[in-house]
Amino acid sequence: MPVTRERIQSLAAVMALVMAGCSSGKELARLDPSLRASDLRQGKVAVLGVVKLEEADQIRPPLLAMLEKTFREERPDVPMIPADSVRSILGAGRDQRLLLGYEYHGMLDDALEEIADSLRGIARFILVARVDRDETRNRTSNRGVALTDTTSAAHVLYEMGVTERHARVTVQLYDLSRRALAVSARYKGSAEREHPMLSALGRVSILPKGGVAPEERGYPEAPELATALRGPFQTFARALPGAPQRASH
Repeated sequence: MPVTRERIQSLAAVMALVMAGCSSGKELARLDPSLRASDLRQGKVAVLGVVKLEEADQIRPPLLAMLEKTFREERPDVPMIPADSVRSILGAGRDQRLLLGYEYHGMLDDALEEIADSLRGIARFILVARVDRDETRNRTSNRGVALTDTTSAAHVLYEMGVTERHARVTVQLYDLSRRALAVSARYKGSAEREHPMLSALGRVSILPKGGVAPEERGYPEAPELATALRGPFQTFARALPGAPQRASH
């Protein structure tokens, strides 16, 4: 087989998947070496959806919105058929059944024939993702500040309360023309929120103006799960063949 530019891009994408997985702490990747950028651009990518293991359907919309938004931003060169359009083609009942099956089995293999028949002439590829793990953690940070009231010599010690969200997500791209899995990757993503809270070790004589209100001295609410998934979705889109080369920092 001749070594073409697209073959080189495909091999580079394999390495990108591996490096991205390592940087996120855990990685499992598959990339069909015959997949080319022109296949994606000409064949189009339809989005089936994003599910979360053993969670209600109501949690899906913001996760799906993040996947579609990120894919559009990262790969404007690849035409994308949104999940709403796919649902209209498949029918709401069948779409729900396919997503439920993917939620519990983590694969579409048994449904590829059915999906391919419905999307024939519309899209060659189907994109789907599943959140396998979702955890929140609390910690304190020494990035807080010490405030001194020079008029009264009062000293208030602050530290930051941090709530982290850690997720693990599997993202897969199926080639409907071959009825086969083309790309699969698993990443860890995270996000955090923080705000000042009074340190248990701090000695307070006068609370400074604009200080932390009593009801806000605990940990902040957890970040949205969709925010934690933005990084993994970006990494996946950038790892596909034909992605723009980005300067290293």
